[in-house]
Amino acid sequence: MTPGEAPSPTPVLPTGDGFVGRDQERLDIRMALERAATGSGGILFVAGAPGIGASRLASEVAVEASRKGWWVLSGRCAEQDGSPLGPVREVLSAAVASSSVKSLHEAVGTNGPVLARLVPSLRQKARGVSGIGDVPSDRLREQLFRAVFDFLVSCQGAKPLLIVLDDLQWADEATVLLLRDMAERLGGSKIVILGTYWESELDSARPFTTAVSRLLRRRRAQRIALARLSDREVEKMVAAMAETPLTPVQLIGIQAATEGNPLFVEHSALYVAESESMLGGGGQAQASYTEEDLELAQSVRGLIGRRLERLSEPAQRMLVAAAVIGRDFDISLLEAFGELSGHELRDALDEAKRGHFLASAGLDRYRFGHDLVRQRVLAVLPLPRLQAYHLAVADTLERVYGKSANEHASEIGHHLYQAGTAADPERTSGHLLEAARNALAVGAFEEVLRLIDVTLQLLPGEKIRDRAQALAIRGQAYWGLARLSDAKAAWNGALGRYEEVGDSRAAAGIHARLRDIGADGAVAVAVEHTEAGPIATSPAEAELPNR
Repeated sequence: MTPGEAPSPTPVLPTGDGFVGRDQERLDIRMALERAATGSGGILFVAGAPGIGASRLASEVAVEASRKGWWVLSGRCAEQDGSPLGPVREVLSAAVASSSVKSLHEAVGTNGPVLARLVPSLRQKARGVSGIGDVPSDRLREQLFRAVFDFLVSCQGAKPLLIVLDDLQWADEATVLLLRDMAERLGGSKIVILGTYWESELDSARPFTTAVSRLLRRRRAQRIALARLSDREVEKMVAAMAETPLTPVQLIGIQAATEGNPLFVEHSALYVAESESMLGGGGQAQASYTEEDLELAQSVRGLIGRRLERLSEPAQRMLVAAAVIGRDFDISLLEAFGELSGHELRDALDEAKRGHFLASAGLDRYRFGHDLVRQRVLAVLPLPRLQAYHLAVADTLERVYGKSANEHASEIGHHLYQAGTAADPERTSGHLLEAARNALAVGAFEEVLRLIDVTLQLLPGEKIRDRAQALAIRGQAYWGLARLSDAKAAWNGALGRYEEVGDSRAAAGIHARLRDIGADGAVAVAVEHTEAGPIATSPAEAELPNR
């Protein structure tokens, strides 16, 4: 990349009407961005209760930064299981799409093999970038993390870079580890990572919970907490949304019921606009709520549910199918699902969009307005029906992806697993095993272990070769985590099964790994190197038995 050259702007997160307040928070973020523009980057976390407006604030900051010349990239963590490093893949894909071929070649350098594993579009756009390379498992993660940072620094050129990572409370282990690695590198850069998360969803079992405490304690990140909107800000927000002014009693009712939660305010105002039964009707303000209205006003989920019930039957069916697919979905995939099609599908999408249940997220692509909306759609489905939907989505994805289905094994495997007994366990385990291979390729070793555990539970006992492959992959993941005794145990298990089915070639590959691990689990022999490259005699380099 030539000096001063920078990639073209990329689309930022969508914004809408009705944004009010947050002046102090925006000032704090603006000051952090100004410091970063001079070479003092860092991480900012925006946190609060679900619906408090963290994602919306991040969107507004992104828009303002883009107008000021920042390069803005974004990624989102998903509640449902997906490909490891999902938000990082989104960020890198956007970076590839908005960079020139020449700058990509210069930014990739010698890191093409590891980066192409995360971003297949890199090989398509920058011809000559290799997607194949032998990187030992025990060195893969370190090399990948460094490659991601170096790639972004090179691509940004002279522009400062803002990376928005949304819904970090659901981040997978690999994403969290990369975030921790980036935190140690950002100090001298012109990069700011702006992450959002729900404080009430910080489950101690999730990897981000421990990471955010560590980052804040070590002063590697700054936290900006979002409080409720003031009554005056609620009034401004409602006024910006309402086509006709609310009565004073209606406004006071919304202020009291919502406690300044912007999402609750939004759906309360929409509910009033759709029907005056909640706070008054026919121009006559009620002095108090009915018992039913009180129940509705106590829960944003309940209010969303009531509004969903008022949608047409096609719109409700469409939202159920979309919610099973995920927070974001393409119209083409939804149409291929077969629930609705043509004008009926378009009308249902328009209805849901008018109700603020969905928002546009690109050309023929939609996103749920909030995860609480998607959660509420799914919450009312009986389990057998939900499982049937998941199975139908998996069938649709296999059909749509065709020959590239293996690249999306994690997504398909997730839906098959959620389908429970409605799905063939052998089919489910096959996709999960492929997903484990894909996760191993990007150093997501914790995800590999989780997937292999589920795979072994589902695999029938007579599938000896498949169980051997699963154990071999488990050993590779343990090796990457430097858990050598566990790696040895897994490989011994794989060896026995390969010998049982008479696969001498695969057994020889496992023997090559085991030879270099001593009885105590320590590495006995280092990897040898020649002018032609490393010799595949260590566990990290030996061939992994395939299907």
